[in-house]
Amino acid sequence: MGNNNLYSDNSILYEGDLAVKYLEYLHLRKKVLSTFLIIGFFVLMLIILPSPNIARADENRLAGTDRYQTAVAISQEGWKKSDYVVLVEGDALADALCTGPLAKKYDAPILFTEKNTINRYTQNEIQRLGATKAILVGGYEAISADVEQTLKTIGIKTTDRIYGSDRYVTSVEIAKRLGTKEVALVSGVNFADALSISAVAAAKGYSILLTPADNLPEVVKMHLSNYKITRTYIIGGTGVVGKNIEDQAPSPLRLAGNDRYATNRAVLDKFSKDLDFNIIYLASAENKAGLTNSLAGIALAAQTSSPLVLCGKIPIGPSEDFILKKMTVSSHLLTLGGEETIPNSVLNGYTHSQNQVLRSIFNQKGTYGPPSGETTISGSLAIEASDITVRNTVIEGDLLLGEGIGNGTVTLENVTVKGRTTIRGGGSVDGICCDTFMSKTLVIDVPSGKEAVIHLKGKSQVQNTIVLSNCTLDGYENTSSVGFSIVNMIRGDQVTLKGDFGTVNVACDGITAKLETTTRKMTTIKTLNANATQTISGTGTISTANINSNEVVIYVTTTTANVAKGYVAYVSGQWLSEGKNNTSIANIPIYDLSGVTGNGDATLYFSPPGGATQISLKQSIDGGATWQNSSTTSVLSSSSTSAVVTGLINGQTYLFKLVVTGGNRAGDSNTFSLVPIGVPISDFSGTIVSGLACFTFSAAANASSVVLQQSTDGGTAWVNSNTTWLDKNSTSATVTGLASGQTYTFRLVVNGGSNHGYSNTYTLGPF
Repeated sequence: MGNNNLYSDNSILYEGDLAVKYLEYLHLRKKVLSTFLIIGFFVLMLIILPSPNIARADENRLAGTDRYQTAVAISQEGWKKSDYVVLVEGDALADALCTGPLAKKYDAPILFTEKNTINRYTQNEIQRLGATKAILVGGYEAISADVEQTLKTIGIKTTDRIYGSDRYVTSVEIAKRLGTKEVALVSGVNFADALSISAVAAAKGYSILLTPADNLPEVVKMHLSNYKITRTYIIGGTGVVGKNIEDQAPSPLRLAGNDRYATNRAVLDKFSKDLDFNIIYLASAENKAGLTNSLAGIALAAQTSSPLVLCGKIPIGPSEDFILKKMTVSSHLLTLGGEETIPNSVLNGYTHSQNQVLRSIFNQKGTYGPPSGETTISGSLAIEASDITVRNTVIEGDLLLGEGIGNGTVTLENVTVKGRTTIRGGGSVDGICCDTFMSKTLVIDVPSGKEAVIHLKGKSQVQNTIVLSNCTLDGYENTSSVGFSIVNMIRGDQVTLKGDFGTVNVACDGITAKLETTTRKMTTIKTLNANATQTISGTGTISTANINSNEVVIYVTTTTANVAKGYVAYVSGQWLSEGKNNTSIANIPIYDLSGVTGNGDATLYFSPPGGATQISLKQSIDGGATWQNSSTTSVLSSSSTSAVVTGLINGQTYLFKLVVTGGNRAGDSNTFSLVPIGVPISDFSGTIVSGLACFTFSAAANASSVVLQQSTDGGTAWVNSNTTWLDKNSTSATVTGLASGQTYTFRLVVNGGSNHGYSNTYTLGPF
């Protein structure tokens, strides 16, 4: 935004194998013990070239076929499990603008719902997450009471609705939940500015308040006064947030440019020291669909304090310049939304910006570095092949152990990294072997489904380890007091720990950490900060466990357990209540039973019933009056955490519970309701006959209702079509009352039965 206007809306050598044969002391400083140079002991090149393993465009996207599925894809990227979800009506952008900091506070994904029904993809995702609490942002005209009722049937125990009489009051109500002293003040009409500050605000805990251009709402003014705000970041020029509003804001600082992209650049420049550029999210702000996709990604970006860079359908100068300026050798681009919002051509252009990052690349097996003394790489280094050894080297920049390593091995001997080290490859048993390795920060971010293995030996030390994926951290053979000083688990399913650890912080729900001990050395954790649901198993010891979440289960020996107010935890064979080593009741039945539905089946998830002598899964179709054993694909045991139930009828509502005998979870679990869904109708098609839309489709077997809907904006907003009554036996429909010259997209909505869900869409027109 302009200050007064609204939006107008070389490589020295590179040929693969030839590069690594180029022998020259280029951009290197070599320190040796003797007074002469030892020539020929290392191979090193410094070049500007593209990484040999650039990901394809679709590997750099989080997208679905619509806003609901895109939000689900984003949720699945960042959360294995979450006790909370934040729900926003899919068309209510104004309500969604301020939800990022709220979602970050509760470590919850942002999902979209329709006004009167929960989109089936959203419903399945809530069940996959095992969420029991939902925060609804928006009034009943945005999210009806019917949605609240549906939430209760899929495992949501408590709902909390935040809303006001308009978008400005709603923004204040959200801000009250955060209670922060610093706020961002943005336009309640031009949504791109709110998007620019949203990820930063979420990461730093700032509230986002909305305002018209020329008149600061009284409710916003009161909040600024009552909460004694110490800093107000005004986002955008005076055309969208007027000078008179700035004059009323406490300690104002305006961040603005001559359009939305320049404003985004101004925001990111201001907070660049607070952002982590290992992951850069590309977000669209050109239309409603792009904005909606981007809003769903705010909480994901906030997990890692990552920037949200606004992009268009063509390359944007400020965005490209910023990416080129801030990218590191390990930066990874992730686009929020499909190609219709940010085309592959634009993504490829930003990838080209990454290619300009100055780095050395080792992409052939061999040994790099002198046998004695020390050499220095003045920039960054990328290793993109297996069977490579780097020795006696100081890296002034960053180190990337890339996907080109695959499941192979890399050895680092007497290597110091002054920047950060990022691991995206190395999944074999030997993995990444570090002997006398020093790095301030180590980031583990391997592709989904893979696991990185890192061994620290000798006098190795990593000050801060950030876990974003499955890994094994092995410090058995490390001779320094603590090889891994601080470990922050942000994402991932399974982390194995071996050796001595200083502080382990767990911030993601559902992670399982396993301590492995050998006859030679015990695995120890000095301090565990359990800030999310987790299970710690294996053998080893924890000196102090600070527990700030429910569903924390620690099987290993723990000297001191401090349980925060309102929580209970299972520690070293007993249940503890809030306080220090306070014993609670003898056992607590499983209370986190949750699940997702399939076609005639369902998958249930739960905490392991430790020590149980018998476990059975029961189901009921009469609301719990009578129960029968479920048909599961495997026998349940005391270590089971899931069960697949078969033989279910699509469209039938089932209630499930676990019955546990013996052990620390004896008793009946919570109940969980599921409705198995079938395969949606996929042969929905139509033609135009005399100005009418005529459709044919397969009958929706056993459906309780069938509705035909239409959209004039390509599927963003839907209304019921004007047709005759449809039911489970219908195989055709005729739509009347269509506007001349208008193009429509149609779909069937089937409730219950084996074809439950949305059919394929079909577009006709213009009429």
